[in-house]
Amino acid sequence: MGFIFDFLGSIFGYILWFFFDAVSNYGLAILIFTLIVNIIMFPVMLKSRKSMAASAKLSSKQMELKKKFGNDQKKYNEELAKLYEKEGVNPMKGCLTSFLPLIILSGVIGAINRPLKNTLHIPQEKIASSVEMISKVPGIGSSVSSNYQELEIVRMYPQIKEHLTMFNEEELADIEEYSSGFDFCGMNLLDRPNQSGFKSTLWIIPLLCFLGQSVSMFIAQKLNGTQPEMQGQGCMKIMPYGLALFTAYIAYTTPGAVGLYWVIGSMIGIIQNLIFSKYYNAHTLNAKAEAERVALLEILEKDVREIKNPNEVK
Repeated sequence: MGFIFDFLGSIFGYILWFFFDAVSNYGLAILIFTLIVNIIMFPVMLKSRKSMAASAKLSSKQMELKKKFGNDQKKYNEELAKLYEKEGVNPMKGCLTSFLPLIILSGVIGAINRPLKNTLHIPQEKIASSVEMISKVPGIGSSVSSNYQELEIVRMYPQIKEHLTMFNEEELADIEEYSSGFDFCGMNLLDRPNQSGFKSTLWIIPLLCFLGQSVSMFIAQKLNGTQPEMQGQGCMKIMPYGLALFTAYIAYTTPGAVGLYWVIGSMIGIIQNLIFSKYYNAHTLNAKAEAERVALLEILEKDVREIKNPNEVK
């Protein structure tokens, strides 16, 4: 798992550093990064939305199959597969793309939590030496979390600068620039909400994570017409909000920069869901399918009339 965080974190680290170097503020860099990621992902998410809407459109037929073959799971699965094949629907498309945001998030976490390695790309031996050094500094070493050692070096750079003799001047300049760019809307994005007092405004980030994720999923379910099918399925009804709580917990226990990325992504997701759900929802697709069926029937009826009355003047 650590390999994935470091691999993706190293890639995203280059990108985030590029934006940070351009705007000199990590909050703005995350905003730009999130916007560009969502623009790139838009076609993929659109295909996913179409697939999910198409699956939702078949929900009534799926329920009929469930009633008919409820006691024969094998037969039900066979008939369901035939239904999907007939309608040209692949339900797995929507599921697979649901994991993409979490994969991207892991890269963001890797870039932020290990900034010396994955963002500034400082040699590992120097990083190990700095971590060992900071653990021996009186009054500081005992307070450093083993999971955030690199991040703490950046955060406490002004206090420990004189001890960082293992870095050259260029590396020190990068660390100093990096450490001074995390003030955003009165918050230090290097701090973690669970390590900050209630007077800190950082607690707003996990709260917004929960609200943004909940609203985004509620809109997607409501406008896609999936809510009625979920009646009586308690675990399925609360699962989306369980996911929202999980993302809020991540934002609560990780640096504010990670939570900020998720908040911005959730806000963009709400806008996307409103747009997608207007044009690609079960009701719209059903209406379109019905219109196509009626048009086809009219064409067939016209052909039949022409065959019966070949000499009819048009």
